[in-house]
Amino acid sequence: MKDYLAGAIISLLLFFVLMYVGQTVYRNVMPLNVIIMLLAFHVIFFKHLLTEKRILPYLFLIILLVPVVCFSLPALTYHEAQQKILNSHDLEELESILVPLENDSWNPFAASSAHLFTGKSGSEEITLLVNTMTGEIMPSTLPY
Repeated sequence: MKDYLAGAIISLLLFFVLMYVGQTVYRNVMPLNVIIMLLAFHVIFFKHLLTEKRILPYLFLIILLVPVVCFSLPALTYHEAQQKILNSHDLEELESILVPLENDSWNPFAASSAHLFTGKSGSEEITLLVNTMTGEIMPSTLPY
């Protein structure tokens, strides 16, 4: 088990950094499925490939991790989505909750949730759904 410790520490550190970014910047809409899978492979490959001095396949895994992280990043951060709502609609008392999205296709880089913003424009209450992966703003008729 000691042989896997260095790779596990590196993978855990990277996982915690990405979780922190996902929670603070994107407010839990960043899909981490493929990243977690690659970090688990990293633990195994770190031990086996580096002890056998096979640097090239190990570097391939590390290089593969970069585009996976890039594809997993949503198009809008939480604050950008909030500003987009405020710029397109004159809303007061803006609140948001995280709601699940219905995904018909299997895409490991698609978010499974979106932000539902609720605010008041005069006496009218407006509810808008923002898909941060695509940047779309949709009026919501969902009973949330």
